[in-house]
Amino acid sequence: MGRGQLSLDILFAMLLVMLTITNIVYLSTSEVAHAETLDSLAKVKTFSITVRDHAAKVYAVGEGFRKKVTLPFTIASGDSVTVTFNSTGNRIVINASIGGKGYSIVQNSTVPLMDSSVTLDDSKRDFWMVANVTGGELYVKIEP
Repeated sequence: MGRGQLSLDILFAMLLVMLTITNIVYLSTSEVAHAETLDSLAKVKTFSITVRDHAAKVYAVGEGFRKKVTLPFTIASGDSVTVTFNSTGNRIVINASIGGKGYSIVQNSTVPLMDSSVTLDDSKRDFWMVANVTGGELYVKIEP
């Protein structure tokens, strides 16, 4: 075996090592991106459950009761979370735009809701839930 053969073997081994390292880096960055997406989705889902539970509590206390709800996680400038109460299907819809990705969670409400909506961002992080009587019926609605 000559010196040229040995150099070629070393170059081939280095190429294999570099390909392996490149593949590991690609996989790790891909997994980090998936973990960040799952983290954001879990935060939005948890917030939607909290909103649903607070709506039931406000309804249970009765007319005139107000509860302040604050977004439990921080969002960057340009990101937003929209909370919508839909009276037609008694649904709470949370639409979030976080880090350029969109998330939508729908929760069925056990209490009557009034059509209302609020958008939260990095400067406005809270809203009020209010129990109101309209037409002899008690409803829960959102106020900024």
